[in-house]
Amino acid sequence: MQAQAILESALYAEDLDAAEAFYTAVFALPLIRKQPGQCTFLRCGAGVLLLFNPKASITPDPANPIPRHGSIGPGHLCFAATTADIPLWHAHFRALNIPIEADHIWPTGARSLYVRDPAGNSIEVGEPRMWGLA
Repeated sequence: MQAQAILESALYAEDLDAAEAFYTAVFALPLIRKQPGQCTFLRCGAGVLLLFNPKASITPDPANPIPRHGSIGPGHLCFAATTADIPLWHAHFRALNIPIEADHIWPTGARSLYVRDPAGNSIEVGEPRMWGLA
């Protein structure tokens, strides 16, 4: 057996409203649903971005059979972009006054941009060919 895709990815943010506003405004991710103070779920293509309050996600909940999880400190997520879209993302971040932490060219020639979300997570927009993917 081999996994074929990542269905969901999780990031952690104590201020879920600020995180939701960031991802819906900057990346145009539509809201699927949320539980105020606990979690927010956003659609990204064929996958889902899960935003969890780290304090709420580690608290035991006898009514919820899903194993508790959480993270302390900044996480990382990379959104895929085409070669043609990278300069557009650069301009988009600049227009929204979002500091670009790094503009990196990989040995494959792929380019990545790095910004931070309101919780301090490292968010990358990069070309899949950095990993040899089309």
